[in-house]
Amino acid sequence: MRFFQKKAVLLTVAILTVFSLAFFAARGKYQFTVLEQVVTTVLAPVESLVAKIGYTVRRVTSSSWQLVTVYRENQQLRAEIEQLRQTNLNVTEVLAENARLRAMLDYKKGAPQFDFVTAAVIARDPGTWTNVIVINRGAADGLTKDMPVVTPRGLVGNVVQVYQTTAKVQLILDPRSAVGAMVQRPESRVAAIVEGTGANPLSPRMVNLARDADIIKGDKIITSGFGGIYPKGLLIGEVTDIVNEEGGLLKYAVLKPAVDFDRLEEVMVIVRSRELAPTQPAPSPAGKSAPEVPKGAAG
Repeated sequence: MRFFQKKAVLLTVAILTVFSLAFFAARGKYQFTVLEQVVTTVLAPVESLVAKIGYTVRRVTSSSWQLVTVYRENQQLRAEIEQLRQTNLNVTEVLAENARLRAMLDYKKGAPQFDFVTAAVIARDPGTWTNVIVINRGAADGLTKDMPVVTPRGLVGNVVQVYQTTAKVQLILDPRSAVGAMVQRPESRVAAIVEGTGANPLSPRMVNLARDADIIKGDKIITSGFGGIYPKGLLIGEVTDIVNEEGGLLKYAVLKPAVDFDRLEEVMVIVRSRELAPTQPAPSPAGKSAPEVPKGAAG
């Protein structure tokens, strides 16, 4: 019985204490200074830890979103840069193509005696990289065998095989090629044959020149018009060296082609010429008649 009595007394005291605190708090006559200090002291470390955790979580979350945003912006910038780079390449290519086509147009205007068919280089024969090219024009475009092929810079070669929509062109660099040629300089006009060489495929030679032939470094070499393939006056190249052949009376001239064959993209086929071919062969340097060049071997 005493135990229950003590419990009842304690409960009564507790209830009275609570009501008293509530009463005085409501009246504003009692301040929870001691209680507040105790609670604040106890909870301060917890609140500080919670605040730090909350700040860290907010900072990490914010940083994560910033990283995602930066990544997306970076990807977008990369795509824009790539698009601009591609656009720049396209513009550069168009400008280069326009320059080449304008040069061809100007060349056509300056050579009204010729009718041209413009063609693109689409391939080179395997194994003869500098000797034969394939163009995207053929019999359907009026091409036939032995037609001369040029660029605004000079002579390329001649058509050797014709298909319906394509054709093969033998370059003047080919060792099988032989072009009737002459020195353009009025004081000389020495005539001979320009041949391709296997030893140095980018440097054709003007061969069978007499030792005393009037030809010097820097001379421009043009087609002579003999042979029935190439009209007269097409630029072949420039003399870069003169070499005396051993044990003989002849020499040859090394030429730098007028055409840059490494960058050959478009060509012009002369499908018709209104220019009359020479009727008499030019005299050789020794005063003898130049040998007749078989048709199909030189022009």
